[in-house]
Amino acid sequence: MKKLLVLVLGALALAPPAQAGCWATVKLSSLPTTRVWSVKITPLQHGRTALPDAKPRIEIRTGSGAWRIFAARPTATPGVFRARVVFPRSGTWAFRVWDGFEPSCARYHTYRAVTLR
Repeated sequence: MKKLLVLVLGALALAPPAQAGCWATVKLSSLPTTRVWSVKITPLQHGRTALPDAKPRIEIRTGSGAWRIFAARPTATPGVFRARVVFPRSGTWAFRVWDGFEPSCARYHTYRAVTLR
């Protein structure tokens, strides 16, 4: 029994730590309605806590084309970032937001495609 306990405790000591708390939501001040979209992005850990060191960006594409990247810049409010996205032409565009919760927790947040005229 003692050997089993030592074996179990040893295995637990070698197990990688769980990434509890490693998720974020993204609050957008608006959705795109025109070809020039100025938007504030607020990445929130657990949907509540602002992430002032995040590196968010917005990516857009039409059809199966390459993603165009628009980096967000910090504003005067910690944890709030601003991006200016320019859609090159009218049409239906997919967009996604990289929350920038780096180095190992960042992920994309996807949204329904928009049609701009």
